[in-house]
Amino acid sequence: MYYGPQLPGWAKYDFYLGGKHNYPSDRAAVAAVVEAYPKTIDVIVEARHFLRRTVRYMCFQGIDQFIDMGSGLPSADNTHQVAQRVNPNARVVYVDVDDVAVAFGQQMLGGDPTTAFIQGSVLELEPILNHPETRKLIDFSKPVGVLMMGLLHFFSIDTDRAILKNLRDNLASGSLLSFSHTISNFVTEEEIRQVLAVYAKTPTPLIIRDIDVVKQITEGYSVVEPGLVSMHKWKMDIAEEGEPEAPQTSAMVGVVLRT
Repeated sequence: MYYGPQLPGWAKYDFYLGGKHNYPSDRAAVAAVVEAYPKTIDVIVEARHFLRRTVRYMCFQGIDQFIDMGSGLPSADNTHQVAQRVNPNARVVYVDVDDVAVAFGQQMLGGDPTTAFIQGSVLELEPILNHPETRKLIDFSKPVGVLMMGLLHFFSIDTDRAILKNLRDNLASGSLLSFSHTISNFVTEEEIRQVLAVYAKTPTPLIIRDIDVVKQITEGYSVVEPGLVSMHKWKMDIAEEGEPEAPQTSAMVGVVLRT
């Protein structure tokens, strides 16, 4: 998926996290977003902390197989690395629509029998679930952990609900799904205006919603406590020992849902 006028979002996300797979134009794009909302990098770091905790929670619930939707290029502390620190046998399928991200991801993860990186869109679930690499790693008769970090705020509410319904209909009972989403509740109207203006210049404009609207996406699922909350408020007690404290921006919320 593209988040900038010319450049794939995975490259800018990599730069946000201090990675090396980015270019001067990526850094310029990041600068534009940071100028609009100075806490942007804190938000991205906070989101990575949230991902780590949700993956650990899923592992503690007995899940050992994951699908990371819209994952972007593998960057700092990836889903399979987090999961395998809890369960060395955990398996992960990464999915992204961008062909460059997929090519890089396959190169970086090549030779690892516990991971795969495939091309696909969450809007077309069947090809993802039936992909040969997915079928090799994922047993759909058992619960699966699905991650959709920073993905659903690019689609309409109706589309988001259809995505989650489709997943619920295709996953075993007891599967867990996590997503994060930007919200408007704790940012100023001017900050919202500036951020939306930056993303309006891209092929994938951002949608910033009130938290009560985001809650509509979760309908039909059992919501894991503490529910839909600011990412830094979600189960801090299961952070890894020695992990630095997560930034606290409240610009995005996160949740884990159970089928």
